[in-house]
Amino acid sequence: MANHGDFIPRPKVDATGYGALVHGVIAADGYDPATLGLTDADVTGLGDLVSANQDLLAEIDTLKAALMGKTKALSGPNGSHRQMVAKLRNIGNKARISNASNAELIQIGVWRKKTKPTRRNAPSVAPEFSLAGVMPGVIRLRTRESGSASPRARAANANGIQIAVVDGTAAVTDCEANDAPIKSVSHSPMQLHTARWPAKVRLYARWQTQRGEVSDWSLPLTVTVV
Repeated sequence: MANHGDFIPRPKVDATGYGALVHGVIAADGYDPATLGLTDADVTGLGDLVSANQDLLAEIDTLKAALMGKTKALSGPNGSHRQMVAKLRNIGNKARISNASNAELIQIGVWRKKTKPTRRNAPSVAPEFSLAGVMPGVIRLRTRESGSASPRARAANANGIQIAVVDGTAAVTDCEANDAPIKSVSHSPMQLHTARWPAKVRLYARWQTQRGEVSDWSLPLTVTVV
């Protein structure tokens, strides 16, 4: 197959096949190489080179097959690498529960996991709580860590906010936020729908943690619903 005007194919396998074709023509019984301006040495030289290419290509094919087999033996589903990693993991797990000291474990690159995770306590201070806007059927609220300059700062260890909704037309009672319906949100600012709410509400906010622990309630925020 010609490539960009060159009569000799670029792929080595194809070029070797073409060489074998040419040699077959010029080395045929009764063919005079001089017809093409060639000598017997040209014919013999080409034949030797074609044979060398064919031998090397056959050897490469054998090596490729062997490489594929070795790669599968190393990295295949049942390969030695996967088995070695499993064995190392098994050794590491055994070492962790052995009587070896931490210093001895470090020599083989193994560390013991903490048996008890570090406790993350709930924030002790209530969030700063403010009204961002009131629209028909919706109110927007903001919370942030008390004393923080960032408008969206969340207290350490907190992963959300609880909002208690108290009927603002009723008299204030002690601990009323604890007995009120609670809305949980994950971030600030937040938007709450006010359908079926009283005309006036008192809202309280507090931090919550992933473990369900909470901070104190904020001071009440009185909002007229529209």
